[in-house]
Amino acid sequence: MSRLLPLLMIVLLSGCISDATMWERVGVGAFDDALEDNPDGFLLDVRTQAEWEQDGHLENATLIPHTELESRESELPSDKDALILLYCRSGNRSQDAAQTLLDMGFTNLLELETGINGWKDAGMPVVYP
Repeated sequence: MSRLLPLLMIVLLSGCISDATMWERVGVGAFDDALEDNPDGFLLDVRTQAEWEQDGHLENATLIPHTELESRESELPSDKDALILLYCRSGNRSQDAAQTLLDMGFTNLLELETGINGWKDAGMPVVYP
């Protein structure tokens, strides 16, 4: 019985971890499809203000730099299960941002693996302030 206890604990705890949490990194095509299929999704740009202005951004995106997510939580969806579609410049900071969002309790994240650079390289539209 004492040998089964650790195994039983692992099985029970694994059922509690990340069943309801989704963080998926996707390419440009899948990200574009998700934007079209989820018009109520929260589109989040986690770059800096300067990058937003210089390089443009996806239409209807909200800018919250990745280092400010926790202090600006009130600007994020109140429903922690709401879909958040996020991107950065090249796909690195958005990984950090996704982890921060998970740590904050958000459970439904779709991240653009290539960042806005890959988006633009694929000929996808951006808007400028």
